[in-house]
Amino acid sequence: MKILGAILVGVVVLAVTAFFIVRSLEDRATDEFVSQVSRLDIPPGWTLLDDIVRREQFLCVSTNPCPSIARRWEADTAVTVEDLEQIAAPAGLVFSVEGTCQRPANATGSTTLCSGRAVQDGYGYQLRVSNDSPQGNQQIFLSVRPSKAS
Repeated sequence: MKILGAILVGVVVLAVTAFFIVRSLEDRATDEFVSQVSRLDIPPGWTLLDDIVRREQFLCVSTNPCPSIARRWEADTAVTVEDLEQIAAPAGLVFSVEGTCQRPANATGSTTLCSGRAVQDGYGYQLRVSNDSPQGNQQIFLSVRPSKAS
């Protein structure tokens, strides 16, 4: 009976130790990922509206990959294609930009004005600029997720 109790205690200690080791590795991977994304040069006039970081986990589902980041800002001035390029440069990214970042005269409702995409170190970056109306402020959406293309 004492041997069985000692084995049970040993298994519990091993499981708790393994949990903390895996958690530490996951936290380190998440911190590294966030630090890479934080190298983007976001203009000081942008107001952060949302910041969602999905941390690294032992099991990740492909429809909700991890680690991943979703951030959303509101810009105080109109965003240009050059702005997207300047935002990406400090992180060593070169965005492939689609669109002009200007609202078409015939657009109605929420409209994507431009978007930039890049892949680096196994992650896909997308920065999308949109607005709801000609008079509305632009919103910028950043999504960074694991990418199959490197």
